[in-house]
Amino acid sequence: MYTGLILKESLENTEFLIDDRIKITKEEKWNVGRTAVDWQPKVWTAIYVEGADEDIEDIAIIVSASILDKWYANLSDSTTEHVIFHKKIFSYAKGDSNTKQKARNYGKSIGVPEHQLDW
Repeated sequence: MYTGLILKESLENTEFLIDDRIKITKEEKWNVGRTAVDWQPKVWTAIYVEGADEDIEDIAIIVSASILDKWYANLSDSTTEHVIFHKKIFSYAKGDSNTKQKARNYGKSIGVPEHQLDW
């Protein structure tokens, strides 16, 4: 089973969340206060999702099409991490620090605040 976290405020639209291959397990509000930068809201809605392993790549592509610039989302299954940016996905084996760092560097290059690249 894959699991993931998507911030509602990071999405251009949320229509894909009704896809049968995505199960929302929990939503919660986070008051991020000073950790948000000037273009981000101070309260974020965390959406925890899960679904069948065989759907993870399709769901990553759908999230990538819906996520706004300067944001990212994470999905993972038992062996693989997926860091999802707008129209770009980094998929790597858990423990692959080289590709993980490439994803962080990419996030920083597109304007994701460095202190938020903490997966």
